[in-house]
Amino acid sequence: MKEYAIYPFDYMRITQRHDEGNHLAHWKPDANYSDKPWDEAGKDGGRDYFVAKNEYKIVEKLGSQSSGYSARLETAHKVYIPYKEDDVILEVTVTHLNYDDWSKLSNGQVIKVGQKLFREGTSGQASGNHFHITANIGKYYGFLKNSNGKWCFTYEKSLLPDEAYYVDGSVNIMDAKGYKFKEVPKMEKVGKPVERNTKVDQLKVKVPELRARKEPSLNGEILGYMNEGYYNIDGKTEADGYTWYKVQDMWIAYNKDWEDILPKEVTPEEIQKEYIDRVLEQIKNFLYQQIER
Repeated sequence: MKEYAIYPFDYMRITQRHDEGNHLAHWKPDANYSDKPWDEAGKDGGRDYFVAKNEYKIVEKLGSQSSGYSARLETAHKVYIPYKEDDVILEVTVTHLNYDDWSKLSNGQVIKVGQKLFREGTSGQASGNHFHITANIGKYYGFLKNSNGKWCFTYEKSLLPDEAYYVDGSVNIMDAKGYKFKEVPKMEKVGKPVERNTKVDQLKVKVPELRARKEPSLNGEILGYMNEGYYNIDGKTEADGYTWYKVQDMWIAYNKDWEDILPKEVTPEEIQKEYIDRVLEQIKNFLYQQIER
């Protein structure tokens, strides 16, 4: 199944469109170093996080307190966006980070799905906490001044937010500012939950949009969204910076916000037996060593 680019915030509250106020100068005329920015202010006037709903890589950090601290990101692998039928690497820029968060980021750093590494801020003389965002595809030309005197992150193609992103149940839409976002195409629900069983290792799927994959890899084929509930753990491995658990011939990545891991309960008798077995094994190995001498 396809992986779709999902709006990277838990709350959408767009406060300025690409075609309003000082944003107009960023893209008119759009043939000369354009970008089409929008402002995202999150749930309230505080500092809400950029919440990765897809995996991203930090490509470049730049800026200052006066111009605004910025980070240029790209999806770690190809995703599907509303603008195109083919999957693409989606390029995203975020500005107005405060130095406290920006200073902790590094070029090449990977932002895993669900991670919250940086928040909206007020650097660059922003009037209130928010992100100034652009989304793009194609070749990057640089941070250049356009014919209207505005400095822009310039790419082959600038995208409106509803051209770059889908929304799903994880995005609470407070104000879309007139943009017409599409819902993520429905994915098949997979997995058959079992009863809670304290005698085996289990996990509990807590969220409705947890992707199940054929292989334990971010590039593995997506089989669908896991049904919420309990599952017996059939395997475990590490890959792509995640711990992966195998359930019912499918693999799911672990995040404490998505799943609870429930180890089997061990009785005092089982603990005692395990201890005795371990001591007997040590004695046996010691005796074998003495015989070999």
